[in-house]
Amino acid sequence: MPLDLPLRRCDSPRLDSVQASEPAIAGDGPFLDFLYPPQALALLKRSSGHQWERRNARRLPEGFIRASRGYASRARGRGSQTGRSNTTDGSTVNETRNTGDTRASPVEERHNGQHGKVRQKESHRPKDEMESEASVRAERLLSEVNDGRKTKSNTTTSISVDVPIAGSHYDIPSATEFSDSPGDLAEAESRTTDRLHGMLAQKRRVAHEDPTKQLAATQRVVELYDSLDAARKHDVRLRIEMISWLSLQRNSEADVRCAALYHALPVKSRTLEVYQSALAVFLRRGLHVHAVKLHREALKNIQNGIQVTKTFFAYAVNEHRWQLAMNVHAQYRLQNAQGPAGEELFWLHVSETPQLIRKALRLADHVKGLHKALTINEQVRRFSGRFYAEALIQEFETNNTVDVATTYDAKGIPQGSIGHLFELLDHLDDDAPRFYERLILSLVTQKRANYQYPRMHRIVSYAYLVLRKMQHRIAGGVLMALLNTLQKYWARLRIQRELHHSITVPGLLADWRKHHGMVSKAGMLRLLSWYASSGRQASFNNTLTRYKENYPAYEDQKAVLASTIYLHARRCDLLKAQAAFDEAVNLAAQHDEIPPLACWNVLIHAYSRVDDLEGGLHRLHALVDKGLKPDEYSFHPVMEMLAKRGDVEGVSDLIAQYDALAQKKREVAFTGSLLTALVNSDGIDEAEDVLKDAIKEVKTGQVRGSLTGSFNIVLTGHALRRDIDATMRTYRWMKTEGIRMDGNTYAALISALTTHRQTDAAYKILTTIMQDEMLEPTGFHYALVMTGYVNAGRSATALEVHAKMREYNIQPTASSNAIFLKARALQERERSTPVHDGKYVTPLNQTINDLRNVLNASSGRDLASKEPGHGRGLDPTESAIPAAYINFLIYVHGRRRCFVAVKLLYKDYLKKLEQYGGENKNRPPLPLLAALMTVHLRAKEYSEVEECWEIAREQADQLAKVVPVSQLKSANVNPAETKLDVPQLQPPASSDAQEVGFQINSPLLAKQQIPPDDTTISTQAVQALVTEGSQQPSAPKLSPARQHILSRPLRFYMYALAAQNRTADLLSTVAKLFGQGYTLDNRTWNVFIELLCQASPPLVLLAFTLTERFLIPHFPGWAPVSANGAAHTPNPSAKTEGLEYIRARYLRPGQLMPQYRTLVILGSALLNLRRTEATGRGRQDNAEGMEKYVGTVRQVRLQAPKTVFAVQSMPTVDDALQNKLLRRSR
Repeated sequence: MPLDLPLRRCDSPRLDSVQASEPAIAGDGPFLDFLYPPQALALLKRSSGHQWERRNARRLPEGFIRASRGYASRARGRGSQTGRSNTTDGSTVNETRNTGDTRASPVEERHNGQHGKVRQKESHRPKDEMESEASVRAERLLSEVNDGRKTKSNTTTSISVDVPIAGSHYDIPSATEFSDSPGDLAEAESRTTDRLHGMLAQKRRVAHEDPTKQLAATQRVVELYDSLDAARKHDVRLRIEMISWLSLQRNSEADVRCAALYHALPVKSRTLEVYQSALAVFLRRGLHVHAVKLHREALKNIQNGIQVTKTFFAYAVNEHRWQLAMNVHAQYRLQNAQGPAGEELFWLHVSETPQLIRKALRLADHVKGLHKALTINEQVRRFSGRFYAEALIQEFETNNTVDVATTYDAKGIPQGSIGHLFELLDHLDDDAPRFYERLILSLVTQKRANYQYPRMHRIVSYAYLVLRKMQHRIAGGVLMALLNTLQKYWARLRIQRELHHSITVPGLLADWRKHHGMVSKAGMLRLLSWYASSGRQASFNNTLTRYKENYPAYEDQKAVLASTIYLHARRCDLLKAQAAFDEAVNLAAQHDEIPPLACWNVLIHAYSRVDDLEGGLHRLHALVDKGLKPDEYSFHPVMEMLAKRGDVEGVSDLIAQYDALAQKKREVAFTGSLLTALVNSDGIDEAEDVLKDAIKEVKTGQVRGSLTGSFNIVLTGHALRRDIDATMRTYRWMKTEGIRMDGNTYAALISALTTHRQTDAAYKILTTIMQDEMLEPTGFHYALVMTGYVNAGRSATALEVHAKMREYNIQPTASSNAIFLKARALQERERSTPVHDGKYVTPLNQTINDLRNVLNASSGRDLASKEPGHGRGLDPTESAIPAAYINFLIYVHGRRRCFVAVKLLYKDYLKKLEQYGGENKNRPPLPLLAALMTVHLRAKEYSEVEECWEIAREQADQLAKVVPVSQLKSANVNPAETKLDVPQLQPPASSDAQEVGFQINSPLLAKQQIPPDDTTISTQAVQALVTEGSQQPSAPKLSPARQHILSRPLRFYMYALAAQNRTADLLSTVAKLFGQGYTLDNRTWNVFIELLCQASPPLVLLAFTLTERFLIPHFPGWAPVSANGAAHTPNPSAKTEGLEYIRARYLRPGQLMPQYRTLVILGSALLNLRRTEATGRGRQDNAEGMEKYVGTVRQVRLQAPKTVFAVQSMPTVDDALQNKLLRRSR
């Protein structure tokens, strides 16, 4: 036997010897072969079939066959090249026939390996180095985001390969060389089977255009099959191949034989391929009864029978055989074992049918005829309603929003195909209400990822308004489904512009009472939950009163206890939330119970809303002490408060205690809290390591939840640090892991672009990319874009963006309102000139009017918003939002010396707090205090400045203190053993304990080191003191994320102290802050250095020494400037940061660097010090104790050589600052 033949019938021939030949010609086999003797038949088969190697003429005993030599006697002919097929990339591939052996051949493995490497190289190209200019990097970011949405699914190029016929390369023996022994007959039978397999494999891959050739090929295959013995004919695999092959031949003989083979095949051997092939034959021959039986059997016999349903249903729809389509659906529903999920899968396949709206119109005509014939039934109504809904959904999904909007007239009546469909529905008469109810239910209960209800609301509203006009009692299920949908998407709907033809919640509730007398219990509970989450206090109270009247039982009252507490929690009213909880405790005590766990969780959430960490921890301990088992909703609010403070250790401790108490899978939200803590404590690199571990835990099932929020935290952290390279890297990482992106993902990308003054590109993400990704922009996204335009000095453009937001009816938020008022104030200030009216300056009247309109429109619902609090500051209480509106206006009017307007604005603020019921009217938040300090500073009311400073100090001590996380009593665990292995950050600090008389105020800080080559030193390292005398006691630890919160108030207080020439108080104030653990931002540090140089006497040595220690290590040098200063124009971003003529453009938060103005002032102070030494320095009355801080030029050069060099190498520029400070004596 030749060595290259397959060992078994189902094996593939060896690839290195398989060669394709030309297909056999039909009709070359023997006619009436049963009349021939076996010897003649064998000769005919050999002469007309495969070519075999020459055999020895010596005969062996009967029943034996001589073994093959393993090589052919003759060279291969021209047929040896026909088995090759050129692929799309120019390579040649040989592929074996797959008849059960699924292992890849060595050639295929080599081929796949090469192409896999190419694809891997293409998909993992080495990252190009980022250009230095931020604009180029920002454009690349936008381009990458835009390209990523276009290539979400990686398409693989398929390689078309012709399969060679088995045994087609053998030699033809002479006519005299044949054998009639049983062994030869068995060998001939085997060769016939192999030849049949080869023909089946080839013809399944060749398209048959010529019917004559198809018929000839069919006859030849049938003849070969009939020539086999009974055992081989009954082979299951061969029959399956025959059925599959015959179903592709479009002739009667093939169809008849395919049907016969299908019926002869045992039911247990029928696969999806068999059912699909037989179904194609039955449908082609019009045998619908057989097709229905086949479909029923396939649904019972195989798991993926829905594929048969999909094919059968598509045929019925395309042929407009609607009764058959309904029967297919009915069969599927009867045999569906997956329940609602299986039903949704069926309609998902239906939605993939192209041009579904046209088919829906044909169905509507069919239903109209059934209605006239009085043969319509419930099955037809159910099927048609869902089919119409799928057609409408497809029409909306495949068209642009603008195109969809044009399909309605001014009255909201649909036009075009949609309008025609509704016209056909109008002829249903008495059956129309049921059709519309089915249609509405189908439209509002979709659960697809790309489905967005706001685009469908107009069609739902039209269908419901038509239903309302009918004399029909609307079903409660329809009303409940509409209520759930409206509440879910209420904030995104453009109801205000379409009240005359749009369904609303009040209108829906009115219809509910009209048709059913009252809203159902489930409907009331849904309303109470919605009103509580959105902060609608009046609506909540009215609904709660009705609920208690209709459902007075204790169990019914118990169901709404948590909602009452949640209402006040969302409105940031902790006192009312505690009162509601106390009422729940009293009500439960009357029945010898304690409030359910949900009430405790909501109360802890109320503490988190006002950032009361101590109160939240106390309630968590009380919950455990009562014997309740806390869950993720108990721990997460406390974790979030710790994360905002940057308390990594506290978050890790709580996670460990949760694992010990809850004893169930951890939530991804806990990882998010840990990531937030790391980012806020300047440990974003450690946060990335934690995120890598979280990905593994989610994939292995150890942690549950979506990783989208976790990636968004890291992405936002990089964006806020103005690290666009890291932002792009994290974005690519997110795409590689296949993480779903949401609105916060694109908000982080928008923020990264706006910080680099690429706001136009950021606006494109909002208007184009998010729309294409079916993500609805919110007021927060618009606020980010408007902030970018305002920071770039384009206030008018920011107002245009706000107008677009209102035009699209996007609900404004506190963030968008605050930046809108700022843009309006800047625009009005630019257009107006300071005109004195008596002794006061005219206020910005237009902006003040806009402010009052915003305040009048705002309520506690603004506090309930779940969007990020951009621009609200640290205070989340009821005073945060009105303070955010009024901060900048007070600051602007203070700078304009319009003090009357400031008083009026502050009165408006207090009035709004009274409406909120605020308890902190005399304790404005820190941002508002800083604005008030600027006003008092301008008015030279230094005592009021100091009073505001003391209030700010007191608030900061409360906000920034670290609250220890104690062990819960029920947790019998060792914290040292259960804490997560999270890297602890060690902020760098100076090791020089004493320099020119000043010293470190904390022993801990004195032991820490500042790396001399650190280029991104944190503000936590800035702990130098300027006090004199003995060491201060160690200060309490402050939260890492809040050590900087006094920077802005301190800046204005230092101005006030300097104006009063209270240099000693200035030094002692800064010393006390550093001793407590507070830090200064870059601007405040530079102001402090400038004030030291401008003091009387100038503390030159102290200023230069502090600059040398904390600012100059990160100085990048000067930009090249020509002698006349014309070679370098300061960038607007550099001007904003105070980095004119410096090789820097942006500073990330916490980064310290001397500003241009500071270096000029240092140069002026050094010149004055040199001049004083040359002329002789006289003693000043207020210089007692300050001489050692003044120093000499020699001491300055010794203590601050780098700073002196930076000052001396400063480029000479003809600007007002250098002319005033450096050239005034010339």
